Amino acid sequence: MRSGFRQSMAWLHTWTGIVVSWILYFIFVTGTLGYFDSEIDAWMKPELPRNTASVQTALHSAQQHLTLYGQDAKDWRIYLPISRTEPHLFLGYQQKNAEGKLVRTSLQIDAATGEVLKSRATGGGQTLYRMHYRLHYIPTKLAYYFVGVFTLFMLLGLITGIMVHKKIFKEFFTFRVNKGATSWLDGHNLMSVMSLPFHLMITYSGLVMFTFTYVPFVFNASYGFGDEGKKQFFDEYYKNSAPTEALGKTATMLPLTELYHNASVYLERQGNEQANYAIRIYHPNDVNSVAVFSPELSDASNDGSKLVMSAISGEVLSYQPHYSGVRRVHSVLLELHEGIFANLPIRWLYFLSGLTGCVMIASGMVLWTKKRRTKALNNPQGVPFSFKLTEGLNIGTIVGLPAAVAVYFLANRLLPLGLDARAQWEVHCFFITWLMFLVHGMRLTWQSKSQIAWYQQWLCASVLFLLVPVINGITTSRGLVASTLNADWVYVAFDLTNLSAALVCLFIANKVKGAAEQMPRAQPDKFNSEVTT
Repeated sequence: MRSGFRQSMAWLHTWTGIVVSWILYFIFVTGTLGYFDSEIDAWMKPELPRNTASVQTALHSAQQHLTLYGQDAKDWRIYLPISRTEPHLFLGYQQKNAEGKLVRTSLQIDAATGEVLKSRATGGGQTLYRMHYRLHYIPTKLAYYFVGVFTLFMLLGLITGIMVHKKIFKEFFTFRVNKGATSWLDGHNLMSVMSLPFHLMITYSGLVMFTFTYVPFVFNASYGFGDEGKKQFFDEYYKNSAPTEALGKTATMLPLTELYHNASVYLERQGNEQANYAIRIYHPNDVNSVAVFSPELSDASNDGSKLVMSAISGEVLSYQPHYSGVRRVHSVLLELHEGIFANLPIRWLYFLSGLTGCVMIASGMVLWTKKRRTKALNNPQGVPFSFKLTEGLNIGTIVGLPAAVAVYFLANRLLPLGLDARAQWEVHCFFITWLMFLVHGMRLTWQSKSQIAWYQQWLCASVLFLLVPVINGITTSRGLVASTLNADWVYVAFDLTNLSAALVCLFIANKVKGAAEQMPRAQPDKFNSEVTT
């Protein structure tokens, strides 16, 4: 142990933070965007019309399509266009193909006309969301383990940070302007404390989400090590299997509109006034056909609410208000992490808390170089390689990742609609942009011009974010003005958010430029390498 406990914790906090800071920043940026994944999906598919159909009309359209195409299906899945996650009628059904294998069909339907909706191939917001725990270009399971290690480092950084700052609430109200590393430390503390409960929750729950990946012996002890035992465990734990077995005898089901009405009445009597339900029909048109209604989440604790009724007679077979036991604890932590239950104000709170996490990590990265700059510049052997590498990675990642997000949006509008692997190329554009910013930051840092690199990159990021609403207005009929007139608030909010990001980047670029102009002209090397972002 070093000179004292808190000094040891400070050392551990510093080095655990910087070692994984760049990947943690990537995880936080993409994870924060994931809180509006469905809205990003909607923006990246401008061909899809806004839904104006009622629930009854949507059920009627679903009935017609499934009767025509899903007669022999093993099950039907129906998601009505009444929630943010499903702005259009979504149908899924599983059938046997010519070879006898079960094949799942998933498609979006115009609830008003019953026509199948088609849109451009895109990764959408779901791809950005999945990046924060799957990374990219590496095997999924390996990514899970990498992210688990990084998350443990994050949790360790939070705990050691709390131990180091014993006057944490006093420091929350302390911010000293234009004090170099001291100002960065105050800003880092402010961002850390402001959303500390959120950061602790999001980090711990992120580990719990993958309990069965990181600690498989939990179920291996009772179910064995084979795939069969693993499948049995997950079938029992998540209860995804059908409540009944098909008898192979044909029977006429009640219309979806009647089943939906009966379910709504029953759930209201149980105190559940939620009007949004996902529907799953097992064994359609069989004597043992059942309909399972799952209310949309309105609270983190009501996950697992499920009503099972006979699709033939409408009789209620069972009702589960929520998961129980360990499954409920696991579910609550999962829902808190993903914020699926959140309404619009809470979702924005999640988003802003995620942004504070991004700033917390970024300020810690800059603080590391600020505190070591004088020693590095006065090194008789020249600026150390480790310092240049860290500073170059900081510049290219802190600015490069937001800029890459802007390019990801631009790629959605500018890539040819008929391009092969178009969705993958959107992601390629994202990572190519990040790589270019990294190379640019490294190059100028090696030339002792990191100050110029910061300025140029923030200015470039500002231009890229500004181009998003501009290009959207040019290439689609859903630009900012048109969307405002049509009360298309998802598009309005998306464009305004990008404009806000452009202004923030421009503000930072001007601050960097202003700081540069105030520095002495007689010391170009020191001037060019001083990071004052």
